[in-house]
Amino acid sequence: MVTVKIKDNSKQAKLLLEYIKGFSFVEFVTDRSTKSSSKQEKFLTDIENGLREVKQIREGKVKPLTVSDLWDEE
Repeated sequence: MVTVKIKDNSKQAKLLLEYIKGFSFVEFVTDRSTKSSSKQEKFLTDIENGLREVKQIREGKVKPLTVSDLWDEE
């Protein structure tokens, strides 16, 4: 078995992929790294949002939540 990584962001790559799909001996496997990279992107976005909140709290723009705020559902 041979593994080939092809970026599908060009016209030539898309044409090549369509061409080799027709061969009976070719099998396409989904790339697991894209799933993990999207999870990493979400994680980094969440961290950035948290840091923005901390900055706003330090600047006095936002009131920080306390534990009692979380428990009180008024």
